[in-house]
Amino acid sequence: MEPSRKLYILLTRFPGKTAIAIHAMTGCYYTHASIGLEEDMNTFYSVVGKGLIVEKITRYVRPDRDPFPCQLYELEVSEKVYQTVKLLLEESVQNKSRYHYSKLGVVLCLLRIPFKRRYHYFCSQFVAETLMIAQAIRLKKDTTLYYPGDFQRMPGMRLHFQGDLRSFLGHFALAPAA
Repeated sequence: MEPSRKLYILLTRFPGKTAIAIHAMTGCYYTHASIGLEEDMNTFYSVVGKGLIVEKITRYVRPDRDPFPCQLYELEVSEKVYQTVKLLLEESVQNKSRYHYSKLGVVLCLLRIPFKRRYHYFCSQFVAETLMIAQAIRLKKDTTLYYPGDFQRMPGMRLHFQGDLRSFLGHFALAPAA
């Protein structure tokens, strides 16, 4: 049997008007999704209003603000799939200036209308597309129709951690940014 590796999907609920609106329209408590690799639990990848970002969890935890709620899901994959995801993420970072946030994609997702433009993503679409291209999981719908909460119900996803980002740091022995 081929040794398995782990991919992680981090769901978070950041404060703000966008998160409130996404929650109201989707019913999903968690309003942001990002993807990470088992070798670095501090680093996750996603697309937000600024485009493609490399999220360092330690940067989000500060003493002057409440910690953000989160859930971490684990997906076991083959070494080949893991390396494919790693390569896709590395290529995305190398070409990060091409990536844009798809406001239109979000609206059409809410209306359940598939819509794809090259290098235009929203967070959960980016995660779903990465999983689909790497053949990490068989998706039941178009990648442009995934909400962050959809990852909670995917076959093979296992809840690995639930709490807030401050307790996430403690769980994985990560030191907050100074």
